[in-house]
Amino acid sequence: MSRILLLLDNKKNRRLFLRYLVQSHEIVAPDGLSGKELEKLIQQPFDLCILCSVMLKRYRQVLHARKETEYPVVLPYLLVIGRQHVGMINCNMQHSIDELITIPVEKRELQIRVEVLLRSRVLSQHMHTTNRKLLMEIEQRRCLEADIRSSLEREREMNELKSRFVSMVSHEFRSPLQVILSSSQIIEQYGSQLSLEKRQQFFQHIKANVKKMNKLLNDVLTIGEIDFKRFKPDIKPINLADFSHDLIEEICLTSGQHHKISFKFYSNYNYVYVDENLIRYILTNLLSNAVKYSSPQHIINFTLRCQDDEAIFTIQDKGIGIPPEDKAKLFGLFQRASNAKNIPGTGLGLAIVKKCVDLYAGSIELQSEVGAGTTITVKLPIPQPALIVDRRH
Repeated sequence: MSRILLLLDNKKNRRLFLRYLVQSHEIVAPDGLSGKELEKLIQQPFDLCILCSVMLKRYRQVLHARKETEYPVVLPYLLVIGRQHVGMINCNMQHSIDELITIPVEKRELQIRVEVLLRSRVLSQHMHTTNRKLLMEIEQRRCLEADIRSSLEREREMNELKSRFVSMVSHEFRSPLQVILSSSQIIEQYGSQLSLEKRQQFFQHIKANVKKMNKLLNDVLTIGEIDFKRFKPDIKPINLADFSHDLIEEICLTSGQHHKISFKFYSNYNYVYVDENLIRYILTNLLSNAVKYSSPQHIINFTLRCQDDEAIFTIQDKGIGIPPEDKAKLFGLFQRASNAKNIPGTGLGLAIVKKCVDLYAGSIELQSEVGAGTTITVKLPIPQPALIVDRRH
């Protein structure tokens, strides 16, 4: 049932309208209310307001504000006015009302006017609901289209990554396999004619290339474990200084080049809680890159600071550097600097570093200049230092 608010100053008209409409509608016909009380009443829900010119002038601002709150749904106002006063309706009054009816009022005419106005409100409500549904559907379609575009873009990127991966694997595996095949054939065919030292050289070539292939496979598996959230952190206390020294020795031995890595350690404590595997992935790739892209006569500086619940690793080389246009993409999979094409590499090292740093909730900063070298700073959060006494001292 529709709710009609009667704001008629004339009591006789109020009783007449109430009698004409009460059988079909819920009528609110205030009598004797103060101005404040009437203003509060106007704020209450209703579907149609029937009012006289006196009430319209007295409460125009409140009525206008009430109408605005319903927009875009129609809240109709029916003005009751004497026939002789119709010509006195000004522009402000015209903008405030939707329809008018003159007195004396015919019952049937009033009922028809009321029904028409109430129907316009119902239609506007339906239209508003329909528009909201349409807007929601449009937004859903827009989101769906965005998801489809995003999926297509991801698929394009994945296809590009697959293409790079196949190209990289075919290139990086071909050379080691050729070395392994040729070395094994020479040993098989001419083993008895070769000296012990020469056979050992061929065996070393085979081992080195097997290690190279094994590292490539481990890099790919590491990325897969992190991407698919299969990597399980293993936080335990380790002596970072000793760990870093051992890692430096390992890299210098396996690189086959005579680089010098200067290591400096600043901390009030040696043992910290870290994930040894993540630290190993990060430092191995950064130090290996510094060795790979630097000349042996240049010293590589490796600094480690543990301060304020944070481990800061800084690795500085004086190698070939990175062109400015390549810096942003180097942490992506299979991405390499444009000036490193003639140097063997997979484009996985910095990608692994970035994924490990992100997994650690840390940060990485790269500064580089072509021909002058590269400085990479990694900051990793660490818990409070482990309270472990080094019994060797």
